[in-house]
Amino acid sequence: MTINGADMFLQALEQKARIMALGARANVEDNRELCSWLLDPLAVWAQSAYGDAVFEFAARGYAQYCYGVARSQKVYEKLGAYSPESMPEIMSAVYENEGEMLPYMWAAILIYAFWPSMVGHLAMFRDEFVRRLPRGARVLEVASGHGVLSLLAANERPDIHIEGVDISPPAVAVANRLLAASGNSDRVSFSVKDAMDLNDRSGEKNYQGIISAMLAEHLPNPEPLFQTISRRASPDGLVFFSTAIESPQRDHVFEFNWESQPLRMAEAAGLRATRLISDAGNLAVGSRFLPRATAMILKPR
Repeated sequence: MTINGADMFLQALEQKARIMALGARANVEDNRELCSWLLDPLAVWAQSAYGDAVFEFAARGYAQYCYGVARSQKVYEKLGAYSPESMPEIMSAVYENEGEMLPYMWAAILIYAFWPSMVGHLAMFRDEFVRRLPRGARVLEVASGHGVLSLLAANERPDIHIEGVDISPPAVAVANRLLAASGNSDRVSFSVKDAMDLNDRSGEKNYQGIISAMLAEHLPNPEPLFQTISRRASPDGLVFFSTAIESPQRDHVFEFNWESQPLRMAEAAGLRATRLISDAGNLAVGSRFLPRATAMILKPR
């Protein structure tokens, strides 16, 4: 019997972190068609790019990531505020460090299928962004990381072209290996670049689609991100935006406490939300904070 991609990742997780695999499998089973849309092609690309050992490596990275999130949340509850490292430390110790970024990248994509708070984002991304992009759209992914969202979009829509940029060389290396395995190199590119460079005027109003997934919380001030998105989105463009609310991690430097905060930033930059979702993780008894993941579909005003 052929084992599908979702089960290849889940079986590896069950072998390496069984306690975490229970919740992950339950979420996949509850959303099998949607999660398979992500995990089945990802398994093919990952195995082609990295070999059979990739599933064990991804499982270990996911488990390591989840433990880190739990530790950060515990500190957050105690201090009552985020306690991130300084940006120079984050750049050198995380974003430019291959040993840190590789497992982080696998976890960052698996959470879309394994976490109840993220699976709604995947549905919104596919059904309300990718499938509604204008014909022949040019798409920009800001902080593309592992590149999988762009690759899924290209897989779904053979008429679109996508440019992904990220400041992390190890992340872009992962994205390019998966890109080569995906067969989409003629329509997708990934490069090391700071998409927040306001002196770069080359992309003004040129993109019919913009992806900014789980980036804003990594920025000391997210407001320029919305200004960049507004400046680069064409009048008929669509934007998929997401961020973390009350969800600390080692490299989360901006603390959102309310869904209205990123929404107001978007509106101030000349964007309007046509759809917003916010899903919570599990709340421990006695917790002051509720980790949430918020996503919006935005359009230029």
